[in-house]
Amino acid sequence: MKRHLIHGIIVGVLFALPVTWIAASDAIAGGDALTIFSTAIFGLAAGLCVGALIAANFAMLDLEEKEKEHAPARRPVEAHAHG
Repeated sequence: MKRHLIHGIIVGVLFALPVTWIAASDAIAGGDALTIFSTAIFGLAAGLCVGALIAANFAMLDLEEKEKEHAPARRPVEAHAHG
């Protein structure tokens, strides 16, 4: 795996964990078991969605770098006057 893809997964997970924790800790403060469970699941889903978008952004950056590495060298085209 490339550097950007690994960084994207790490950043995505690091973003998903606090979102889930914040959602669950708010429910723990004043809710019953079902509220805690549903809020934790909702927080996990929201965190994973945004984390996946962050990881996808890093994966696209990796893809762009691969395309630049494998692109043929372009030479400037000179205009020729035929007369």
